[in-house]
Amino acid sequence: MPATILDVAKVSGFSKSTISRAFTEPETVKPYTLEKILWAAKKLDYTPNAVARAMITKRTENIGFIIYERQKPVISNPFYAPILASIVQATGERDYSLFIASDTDIRLPSGETMLRKQVDGVIIASQTDTGTILSFRKKGIPVVLLNYHMDLDDLYCILSDDYGGVFSAVEYLAGRGHKNIGLLSGKFTPFIYSRRHKAYIDAMAKHGLQPDYRFVQDVEPTIRDAYDLVHEMLMSENRPTALLCTNDSIAVGALKAAIRAGLSIPRDLSIIGYDNSDLCMVTEPELTSVDTDKNEMGRLTVEQLMKMINGKVPEERIITVGTKLILRGTSD
Repeated sequence: MPATILDVAKVSGFSKSTISRAFTEPETVKPYTLEKILWAAKKLDYTPNAVARAMITKRTENIGFIIYERQKPVISNPFYAPILASIVQATGERDYSLFIASDTDIRLPSGETMLRKQVDGVIIASQTDTGTILSFRKKGIPVVLLNYHMDLDDLYCILSDDYGGVFSAVEYLAGRGHKNIGLLSGKFTPFIYSRRHKAYIDAMAKHGLQPDYRFVQDVEPTIRDAYDLVHEMLMSENRPTALLCTNDSIAVGALKAAIRAGLSIPRDLSIIGYDNSDLCMVTEPELTSVDTDKNEMGRLTVEQLMKMINGKVPEERIITVGTKLILRGTSD
């Protein structure tokens, strides 16, 4: 028969109410009393709930997942949703639970308390700041950055090869004879935006191509905003023959605008998206897109964090997951 709180009281010599406070409000119990109660609980294998287990093992068996506010809701985000699914699977295989919050949530008193006291490690996705990372470090909570990088000592990051993905897409289009290649850049974090933009410029230069900056534009990464922008572009003289879009929602908006303008895809206009999301399969023609192994990103993130939780030092500080151009009907 499992041990009860009365058994712990009998072995430790303290009252039931003191036992209860030791597990729910340990800061109100004298250190000697707390130590003796925890000893008794461990001896009896008494773990009434997650709080008790955490006090005995010094583990909560919880991991925090913090997403940049502008990427919410993560469950429907075409890039982060598959990564999150992979993280949920990987944490579950290790009998860990996952708390999900935005960077705004953790700045609230309730969110800060939850994460600081109830997680063994934290994954921060998309964007963060030095203060947030240092605040976790002061509590001894390890942090892994996902799809973001900061130049801090002993900070571990899992990245997608954004530069290589865009560079290979431009190379493909240039190799097919395109000279007027436009770039529609989603207004993402500066870290992601800058790497993709630089790759476009570098690849164009490699092939001796001069960007037409009428067709190198920033846009909110939505179908509607991309549609409106491309609708205007296509009325210009010497319109582009190819558009590289830095996410698939932008590419779908561009495709809609081109089809409504009476263009034949890809004969009149080639379009390449980014992320290889489910959107690629619902358009006609289907969308060519740059793919990142998002399952692998999630798996590696949890693997690195668990090493740190277990007191090990990961071999690699920065792991970059490669990209691949998936050819479909919107590119010739």
